[in-house]
This record gives sequence, C-alpha cells and structure tokens, in this order.
Amino acid sequence: MNKKIAIIGGGLFGITTYIILKKNGYDCTLFEKKSDLLLGASTNNLNRVHFGYHYPRDDKTVKQSFKGYVNFKKLFKEAIIRDFKNYYLIAEKSKVNLRSYLKFCKRNKLEFDEIIKDRIGFTLNKIEGGIKVKEPIYDWRLIKKKTKSILKKLKKNKINLNEEVIDIKKSAKFRLASNKKNYDFDIIIDASYEQSNTLIKNFKNLSEKKYQLVVVFEFIPKNFKKIGLALMDGNFFSFLPKGKENKHLLYHVKHSIIRESVRKEYPKKWNKISNYKSVIQKSKKLILKDFRNYFPDLQISITKNMYINPRVLLKNVEKNDRRISKINEITKNYFQIFSAKVDHSVDISFEILKKIKKSN
Repeated sequence: MNKKIAIIGGGLFGITTYIILKKNGYDCTLFEKKSDLLLGASTNNLNRVHFGYHYPRDDKTVKQSFKGYVNFKKLFKEAIIRDFKNYYLIAEKSKVNLRSYLKFCKRNKLEFDEIIKDRIGFTLNKIEGGIKVKEPIYDWRLIKKKTKSILKKLKKNKINLNEEVIDIKKSAKFRLASNKKNYDFDIIIDASYEQSNTLIKNFKNLSEKKYQLVVVFEFIPKNFKKIGLALMDGNFFSFLPKGKENKHLLYHVKHSIIRESVRKEYPKKWNKISNYKSVIQKSKKLILKDFRNYFPDLQISITKNMYINPRVLLKNVEKNDRRISKINEITKNYFQIFSAKVDHSVDISFEILKKIKKSN
C-alpha cells in the first residue's frame, strides 16, 4: 500500500484507474499533459455505449463490450442516455449481409427488433434491412461532472495537469521525467494512448501499430429529432445524439480519417491541426454526399464544431475489425493499457487493481 504509483494520461482509462486505486488506499499521482482531464480521445468520439452490435465479425469484442457495460453503468449511470431511437442498418454492399447479421445478434444474445423498411419513417436507399436496438449513449459532459464529483470526495489528490511525461527509465525505481521535473515511482500505469509506444522504448522493442488522425463532425438535424444510426459494415458511417443536446455527432469510416500510417510511434507533427483545413472540407463534402445517397429524406446542417483526435489500432485487424482493450505488462510493475472502447475503462481499472495486488 505504501508504494508510489504513477498513472500517465487523464483520459477515462487513466482517471478511472486513478479513482479505483485511490479508493483502495494506493498512493497515486496522475499526469495529464493538457490543462484539464477528459479532453482527449475519451470524449472526442460518438459517445456510444457499446453492447456489441457494431462488431459482427468478432464475437470477442462483443463479449468484452457487453460485460464492460455492467461496471461502467455502476460508476457513470447518471451520464447514460436512452431517450432516442437507435438503428443498425446493413447496406447492400456491406461486408456482412442481413441474414448473417441477424444470426450474429442471436448467437450473442443481443436484443433487437427487425425493422420493416417502409415503416421506419424515412426513405432507405441501397440498404438491405436492419434492426432497432436499445443500445444507449453517454453524455461526456455528465461523465466529466461525475468524475470531478468523485475526485472531490477523495483525500490528498495528486493530479498534475499541464505536465507531460517525456521519458521513463528503470534503476532501483522507475525514474519518470516530465516537462517539469523528475520523479521516482514503484509502479507505472501507462494510459497515455497515442504516446504509449514512445514511453516504453527504453524497455522493449516497439511493435508497429496503425495510427490515425480522425475527425468527428457535429450536425443539427433539420427535419428529424434524435436518432442513432449505424450504417454497416465497411466504408460507411454512424451518427448518434450528442448527449442531451439537440445535436448529433457523425463519423465516417473512410472520410473521417485525415491521416493514417502504420509505424512504431505516433507522429507528433500530425497535431498541427491547421494543416488539414482543405482535407477536412473535402471530407465534409464526401460525407454529405454519402448521407444523401443512403438517407435522401433526412436533412442535416453540419456545424463549425468538430472533434479531431488520434486513434490507435492494432495492425491487421481489417478482417475481423477487433477492438479489444487489454493490459500489457511491459516489465515488472510497468503496466501499459491498450484502450479500445470507453465503456471498457472501468473493467480495465479493476484488472489493474488485481494485477497490482497480485504483484505486491
């Protein structure tokens, strides 16, 4: 219990790990390079609470997602929203056909109602069919509010904002160097997401990952209210309500990707967002074209707000589209979190707790 623990990254995986370990009596210091918690990839996405419907080619992702929801709901139940219609639709050129998709749902005991195309309330073009589900979303503003409420109740918080971890080495202890000073820790928990590979290079040979820089667009519906819709499975798109607001968030599997590269480290030069104005404008036009092609009745207005963030994927997952969160032990007492879906975060935090108890 008296060992000092460093947690790197103030996204949802980092902050939930900090909360769980603090509640269990551990001395933790959290490092976040930005000016506040939850400003990165954790909150710059579609805010879907995954039950597994999104991954018809990988049952393992389905199981982790559905299981993860149980503990995620316990911690963030105030942030979970269900008051909208939610559909998964299969395009005619999808990687999975409707018959196979329905079998997938039944095999994984995912509840659904098959839709009747001419009764859904709007025209579906080039779409084989689909299902209506009760899969919720989360409001990231409410998650942030809940997180800060929990932190206020904890004693002796050590949360270092505006402090980026630059390097980690090992002697008697782990020597952690930030942009401000050096520290010694007994245990390292790396939840830094896109920078994680950079930090472990003193301990092991780096493996390649697929790095992306992606944009999530915000739109206001003109002639419909809250709808969640995932058009699957391939180079299609999804949109979901933006929490409790009368706005939606939209992500296109192909056109939302600004940059992509398979390499050993995330290229920091990508963070100069001003370089991508023309690329983003082109993406917006292509996405609107696809939107009108598949849903000609639905009218939207894309706002000036957008959310640009890094994304990290394992190599060679195109076949099954696997999105598994896991913990890698880089060396003894150095744990690296590979995060896939936000709603896996609480389960991963409890796994970290178990590993620390076991190793000490």
